[in-house]
Amino acid sequence: MAGGDTLGSYNVNSNPSSDPSSPFYIHPTDYPPQVHVNGFLTDSNYADLSREMRDFLLSKNKSDFIDGTIRQPFVEAVELSAWQHCDALINSWLTTTMEKEIRSSVKCANTSKEVWDDLEERFRKESAPHAYDLKRALTIMRQYNVVVSTYFTKLRAIWDGIHSISPIPRCTCGKCTCDMGKRLVESRDAYTSSLWDSTTYMEQSRHKS
Repeated sequence: MAGGDTLGSYNVNSNPSSDPSSPFYIHPTDYPPQVHVNGFLTDSNYADLSREMRDFLLSKNKSDFIDGTIRQPFVEAVELSAWQHCDALINSWLTTTMEKEIRSSVKCANTSKEVWDDLEERFRKESAPHAYDLKRALTIMRQYNVVVSTYFTKLRAIWDGIHSISPIPRCTCGKCTCDMGKRLVESRDAYTSSLWDSTTYMEQSRHKS
């Protein structure tokens, strides 16, 4: 889909790809196999790989292409060619990190954003059973004879897994001043701490009896 306010606050000149600070700039060393993430995207590691890929694109000043900040320009726009080059590169970065079956499932997508959105919709739905398993593991987890630091590390790992699958919503309008997202995170951490304290107390009581 083309059109609209493509660049927001970015400055556009006759050759936007010539400015190293522009998201349209492609460094001579940028090429498809260059992407650095741990392994390939499979049916079981979307949360981790998507976070790594987003960080990689952010380091390349290209994350705005997949989050919708930079949209496809009008046909007559001066930056169309630069946008096409960047989007094709990002698309190749994304597909290079996928297993063959997953890569085949997004081959009809027209833009890198469509690829990103398609993967997100697909794996968010498929991750629901995994989220249930993690929440169940959280409720039945006990310290037993494990040292406190190891127990808390395992507890926090489960929380992080739940958060990666079902992240706490954050404000995207830029107008909120109440820091609700931060307060929700703090509330979650407080619950984790209280769960840890109560479980530790019960285990200690059990050993004394």
